[in-house]
Amino acid sequence: MSMKLMILGLLMERERHPYDIRQTIKMRNWNESFKLRDGSLYYAVDQLREDELIEASEVVAVPGDNRPDKTIYRITDKGKSAFLDLLYAQLSQISYPQHPLFQALPFIRHSDPEKVEDLILKQLAACEQRIERMKMVLEIKETYLPKGSAMMIRGFIQFGETEKLWLTSLLDEAQAGTLFNGSIWTLEEIETHLQNMQEHDKK
Repeated sequence: MSMKLMILGLLMERERHPYDIRQTIKMRNWNESFKLRDGSLYYAVDQLREDELIEASEVVAVPGDNRPDKTIYRITDKGKSAFLDLLYAQLSQISYPQHPLFQALPFIRHSDPEKVEDLILKQLAACEQRIERMKMVLEIKETYLPKGSAMMIRGFIQFGETEKLWLTSLLDEAQAGTLFNGSIWTLEEIETHLQNMQEHDKK
């Protein structure tokens, strides 16, 4: 999810300070699935302010020496229009599967099988823990969440269940040793086959 979309969306609800935005993201468990960094949040707030999509509604003095004032922001009319553009752009994106292990798997045959098995077990445990956390969140919060938010969490759970099935099959292949098998063809045979396919497609 775009950080700008998240900030503008939260400001559509009410005026907020950046720290409040950060805490709301964590309270709503969005950090479970979206990679969010504090630096990117504050940078995005600065950009949104420079682009006049948000503006300061109140500056609150914070007691104590050398403590910066707390600026509370609201979304502008221009920001509301930009929010809808970002929202519809997000809804228009086409999904394709992504997983950190995907980029490693083509080269897995060159690895240490015991090390790989251990890492897959850790991935599987993290996946199961994430599913359970999301189920608990849904059980506690579903009665008062907006329907869209509830469906987002259901999506996290269902995608997680699919990931769990895939990781389990990957672990089975690793434990059987078949995950580390190389191709039965030589590189030359593969390259010749691919060239023949390309020439066939041109006809």
